[in-house]
Amino acid sequence: MAVESVRESQSEIDKAGQLSLSSLPSSTVPRPCLPSSLQGCGSVGSPRAACSSSPEGALFQTLQKALKEIDLPGTLDLPQGVSHSELCVCVLGSPLPYLSLLLEAGQRSPGDALLCLSPSWLSHASSSLLVHKAVTFDLGGRTFLSNFNPPRKVTYFLSCDPWAEEDMTRETDCPSGGSGTLGRCWRDILVTRVLLQKANIMCPPTLALLIPPGQMGIEEGRTGGVEVVHLKMGVEEEEVNSVRNKVESFLESDGLMQSDRVVLRCSGGRFACDAEGSAAPPVFLSRSSREEVLARVGQLLPQLLPGEAVLLEACIPPLKPGFRVEGRTWEQYTDCSPQVPDLVFRLCAIVTRSPQDVPLLYKLVCKVGASDAPLSHSHSLSQSLETTLLEFGFTDPALAVSLRRIATDSALACLRVVMETELGMSQQCRGGTGAQTDMIGVDILFTVNGPFLKPVVLGLHPTLCLQSSFPELEGCGRGTEGCQGTLLLTPFTRSHVYLMQGRTVLVVGAACHSRKYIWEQAQRYKLKILLVDNDPTHFASQLVDHFLTLPDLPDHRRDDQNCTRICDWLTSSGLHPDGCVCFWHECVILTALVCERLGLRGPTPEAVRIAKQKSRTHQHLMGLVKSKVVHPAPDELLSVHADSLETRERERGRRALHNMVNMEGNRMRAMADFDRGDLFLDKPDNAHPLFRSSCPLAASSQSHSVPLCQSPLLFSPSPSSYAVPCAHVESVLDLEKAVQGGTTRPGEAEPGPGAVRFPAVLKLEYGAGAVGVRKVNSRAESLAHFEHITGNLREETDYPGIGLCWGNTMTLMEYVGGTEHDVDVLLFDGCLEGAFVSDNGPTRAPLFTETAAQMPSGLAPDKCAQLIRAAHHACLGCGLRDGVYNVELKMTERGPRLIEINARMGGYYLREWIRQLYAVDILLASFMVACGLRPRLPSATGLPARGHYAGVMCVVSPHLQALRGTASPERLRCLHQEGVLCLKEIATEDELISGEYEDPFCNVGVRDDHSAAHARQRLLALCQGLGLHCPPHYDLAYFLSQFN
Repeated sequence: MAVESVRESQSEIDKAGQLSLSSLPSSTVPRPCLPSSLQGCGSVGSPRAACSSSPEGALFQTLQKALKEIDLPGTLDLPQGVSHSELCVCVLGSPLPYLSLLLEAGQRSPGDALLCLSPSWLSHASSSLLVHKAVTFDLGGRTFLSNFNPPRKVTYFLSCDPWAEEDMTRETDCPSGGSGTLGRCWRDILVTRVLLQKANIMCPPTLALLIPPGQMGIEEGRTGGVEVVHLKMGVEEEEVNSVRNKVESFLESDGLMQSDRVVLRCSGGRFACDAEGSAAPPVFLSRSSREEVLARVGQLLPQLLPGEAVLLEACIPPLKPGFRVEGRTWEQYTDCSPQVPDLVFRLCAIVTRSPQDVPLLYKLVCKVGASDAPLSHSHSLSQSLETTLLEFGFTDPALAVSLRRIATDSALACLRVVMETELGMSQQCRGGTGAQTDMIGVDILFTVNGPFLKPVVLGLHPTLCLQSSFPELEGCGRGTEGCQGTLLLTPFTRSHVYLMQGRTVLVVGAACHSRKYIWEQAQRYKLKILLVDNDPTHFASQLVDHFLTLPDLPDHRRDDQNCTRICDWLTSSGLHPDGCVCFWHECVILTALVCERLGLRGPTPEAVRIAKQKSRTHQHLMGLVKSKVVHPAPDELLSVHADSLETRERERGRRALHNMVNMEGNRMRAMADFDRGDLFLDKPDNAHPLFRSSCPLAASSQSHSVPLCQSPLLFSPSPSSYAVPCAHVESVLDLEKAVQGGTTRPGEAEPGPGAVRFPAVLKLEYGAGAVGVRKVNSRAESLAHFEHITGNLREETDYPGIGLCWGNTMTLMEYVGGTEHDVDVLLFDGCLEGAFVSDNGPTRAPLFTETAAQMPSGLAPDKCAQLIRAAHHACLGCGLRDGVYNVELKMTERGPRLIEINARMGGYYLREWIRQLYAVDILLASFMVACGLRPRLPSATGLPARGHYAGVMCVVSPHLQALRGTASPERLRCLHQEGVLCLKEIATEDELISGEYEDPFCNVGVRDDHSAAHARQRLLALCQGLGLHCPPHYDLAYFLSQFN
């Protein structure tokens, strides 16, 4: 009834007009606060009077108080006509529980984090959840009251009190981080304890007197330390003695021998609340006062309704402060020392679910209080476990590490129980198709159990732990070992998957065996795939929705004609792709032509041509000279580096929002709570929505290239600094010109302009897989290798799949020393959305076939940042502004140097390693960018890795015997299924043939959750057992040694 009255009240507001600040209480910034005696006054039926007396009015006041408390400006009206993205993370209810999530989402994706204060602000349309009104969160903690016409489609939903019981997503397919049904379940202490005890997770010994039916079908009997007794309503006379016996037996049980007190509380039904003080508080009683305990139990039982229970549990003795040698204080000298109470602490762990359904710790904090009173979430500030242990006299750092790991394991196990339980629930029980628990708080207490310290789980809280630990976000529980979870990764990823469902994507080129996962994953993402390939019998043709055979697809002289044929096929078939993408290096230029013809987002053909031809890449970058004075043309204002645009737009925004106060100080203080890892990298639309709305590219699906020579980088070196001298070689004469002056000795002339010094690297201009790449130390060696390659590798049939369909011209490039690295970058409109760095081991000189790799990189963070910046700006320098690209670089003594840019997603093991370590699928990101959707991540460069990978390549020539015996593909697959290793199959078994030129056959990797060194050690031991370590021909110990 209360909800219906709210809806009626809201309908009156709707009739009066769209909701704005004028219809809400006037205690907001910058409008002056009215005296309390005047608030809510007005004519009967006026919007102000209606809203002031409504629950959303009270919640709005709560939001303003919360923002003021953390030094953020009050909420303003958002002007009409402001653009926004399709991402929409929506919270319904009080602003307090998820305020940290909303602020962080507003910082990373401005305008896309929404707070709805009433269910009537939302509506259903078919299977979608729509939002009409909301408070939007923006940069610097700014908030705006917004009306949406047309309404926005919610892509991720959360709810909390006072609307937690509203199952808004029950009739929709909208992803939800919880539901009213799930919330009631996990707030029920009895349910959680029974389930945790089944998983052997330690909880307080508990006697539950339940009026059935209980949630989750709780049956009568004992589960571990929890005993459940079913009673009838009203507790009849014959049951009184039975209850008395049960209580007395429980008080004398072995589980309570160490407890002097017991805790009496109610659970389930009306008592399943996540907010402290909103339900009956627990009562602490002496275990020896049996009559008082019995009397209290007797008072509570008649008040129970079906599904509710009285819980009598042991008051677990907590870990007490250790012995400390203390100096005399001034109070002790003056005999006025205050009485210090005995202190106890408990831990609050916030655990999140990754997109791959892996529990991850987000934060672990401590609450400290007196031992003679209940330790409340809201009555104690948060502090770190390490600080708490020091204050309690436990100075051994190893103890802190051990306790943190034990507490982390217990908290992760709790979420694992939650996930497994929900997996067995029906859609109706979960509260909707997309409803699942993505985050939960766990209360943990350490107790002494004999010679051991044991963690005891006191309860689970959907939102209480997150709310009580805010705003202590930094320096307390984050950034320490084990904290690998984030608040936003799962909401963003589930939003991405939801937005992509049903989209149609054109893929040009079916690629090879190693990319078979693309088609399987596309089906899981519910994408419609239109595939173009030259092989009508390709296995992928049976896994896609539509297939077009182009026999002359490998003939790239016909790319323009093939582009026309593809577009004609789409038109005649009535197919309208939302995006076009390529995962095969041979088809990247044709894909760019199709995108340009269809007006789809993607790199321009010219940009792809520059990146595709290795020598042209470097020569183009070398031609970009940083200018001191820039006069940008109108089109150049779209560049992410055009600061003059940002300045003018800010001034325009200040004039439009004439009542906005100067918030620079507040904005900077608010930003202190957020990740700074990518502050000086290019920000994706990180401006107020009012400023974004004037950018024409925001509404365009076509990417445009802005020459960096006309719009230079202001805080970085020119991209030319990453290029390496090289030359395009088609003939012996070209090679002679390139090496002229390449070998200099004392007394000889310096090399001429454009000359390539020795040592150098000679490789195929359009090659792939390092086939035919060789280090040459002299003119004679280079001539010999050139003649050898051009004589043996002439056309595609000589070695399919390495780029010979583009010809066999070559590139001579100066050899660059240092360590080799891959950087996989996610770009949208030129902005860096994500970057992942991996390390490559030394190659088998003089060849360059990859041998070993590890991820994350072992380089120092500042060196990784340099590699990311170089990769990003090299792509921009070539005109690559939209897509997922793989950039190969070397880290030299003088900084990063570019090897080459692959204008498509990274291959081999990279996608799987990134997905497992960072919970980011670069395949999904590729599809999203192609469809014009920005792939938002919580941080472009600061995502924590949850483990370490080390891997080695298996190459046929040195490993042929092992691959036919001890390391056969069948055995490797079995070990992969058992989780012993991570196998990435690159070639098929019929390609297990040794030859002069060869790609890797497969990659064998090992993952360790804690240490990169342990991952390498385990990998080496495994490969020794499999016969893959065969020095000196293939010395894995040497290949892995560089990572030390």
